[in-house]
Amino acid sequence: MQVVPQQNAQTEFEHFEEVRNDLVELRNGILSAGSSERPQFVDVKLGTNFQTRLFAINPPDPAGTLQTSQRYNITITDEFGETENISTRFVRYRPGYNEIQVGSTWYDNSVLYLDEQESGDRAVIIEDQNLVVDNDTLRITALQNEFQASGTRRVSLELYPANNATNLSDLEGELNVTIPTRLGADDGYWNESIETKSGSSVRYGGIDDNKYNSSDEVSALYLDVNSSDNITVNSVGIQSEPAEGAVGDNVGPVGGGDTDSSNQPEIRYVADSGAQPNKGEISFELENVGTADATITGIRIDSTTDSKADRVNNGANPEFSGAGGELNLQSTFLEIGAPSPTNLDTNAQITQGSTETFNLQVFRRSKGDSRPMKNEDVTITIELSDGTRTTLTIEIGP
Repeated sequence: MQVVPQQNAQTEFEHFEEVRNDLVELRNGILSAGSSERPQFVDVKLGTNFQTRLFAINPPDPAGTLQTSQRYNITITDEFGETENISTRFVRYRPGYNEIQVGSTWYDNSVLYLDEQESGDRAVIIEDQNLVVDNDTLRITALQNEFQASGTRRVSLELYPANNATNLSDLEGELNVTIPTRLGADDGYWNESIETKSGSSVRYGGIDDNKYNSSDEVSALYLDVNSSDNITVNSVGIQSEPAEGAVGDNVGPVGGGDTDSSNQPEIRYVADSGAQPNKGEISFELENVGTADATITGIRIDSTTDSKADRVNNGANPEFSGAGGELNLQSTFLEIGAPSPTNLDTNAQITQGSTETFNLQVFRRSKGDSRPMKNEDVTITIELSDGTRTTLTIEIGP
């Protein structure tokens, strides 16, 4: 009885070291995609599995969750009051260990750190900031698009730089830059890591813990930059090209804000809408809140919190259907965790401002029996006709 928890703790610690390395690769991939303008592909092992016991009962296998935060604005203002806003997000990995106590790991403006605030300790830095280089250049990589995946499986993240983003460099004179960060004044990290020297082109301007909603624990990092020659801003999107105001190579977003001024769809998950989850069937609603009609051409099931489900197979009936579209695989199945979306037999349409109901069925494991999906989460990626992808998490009720 004493040995089993110790062995399980060792399994969890080994996974903690593995996922830490995966998150370092994710951090490096985000920065590389922004600077090299080439897509990067990274895998993250969300959880682990305990060894099988003959004479003891294990707790549930420790699953993990990787997700982006809500979006916040980076604001750049020149000396004439001209202002540009750029949308960005944080990334959080939250483990679900049973035996060891470990906080969440965050990606925050090129910094990767372990958050130990619940235990009263300061953040433990895993990878230092790459935001300010030699006090001469401010390099901002805005991370965009919503993503969430949970479970014990390994998930693939695709990191895409902005393609053909408008380059606006008409900001003049000295620039005041405000960057959202979870590393607040009490952490002291930014003050220590950005050492302002005489003649520096980029200067630390302080931290404001009250700039954003205090419940979000997000502060504002202030920086002063001599001119647009001393700053580069690039957008990187998770699973698809940036869809929240693409920026490329220099100052200024397309459209100057959270949303692109060009017409484009934006799909959001609304709610689980019933079906028969105890039989492996789920139904959910998606809403198009964008400025153009959406055409869904492909779907991928990234993960599910049911660790035994590994496929969706409905025999001769459509595995995915809704809004006039469907996917009927017939002799094969829709693999959970597949490397890329599967094309629909007929495309699904969600007109601007409308909400449509979709179905996925039947969730199974490889032996063929269906899996009860009530109270489970399913993360999917949908691909649109313009090539963009959106990742959504379906929360299934009882």
